[in-house]
Amino acid sequence: MPVLHHIVAIQVPDPLQAEEVVRRLQALPGLIDEIVTYEVGVDVVAGPTSYQVGLHSTFEDVEALEAYRVHHAHQAVVQLIGEVSTHRVAVDWFD
Repeated sequence: MPVLHHIVAIQVPDPLQAEEVVRRLQALPGLIDEIVTYEVGVDVVAGPTSYQVGLHSTFEDVEALEAYRVHHAHQAVVQLIGEVSTHRVAVDWFD
């Protein structure tokens, strides 16, 4: 069965805010049943093209990803990210 991978990179210039984003994201698997796997962390390389927060999650299908996206717990974190980040990118694919 194919797995849908969801990758997000977030620029959060303030290190304390980056840690808060990670902490809030880490709580989501316990709240959203559609998440299959979930890994999130703060960048440790700090290279010239680095983003400060990275997320890799997997879902069974696009419908499960959409349920995650609109879930109220995820939307609360999205609001925080909107307040503290300067840029974010995402990519999704099946394997």
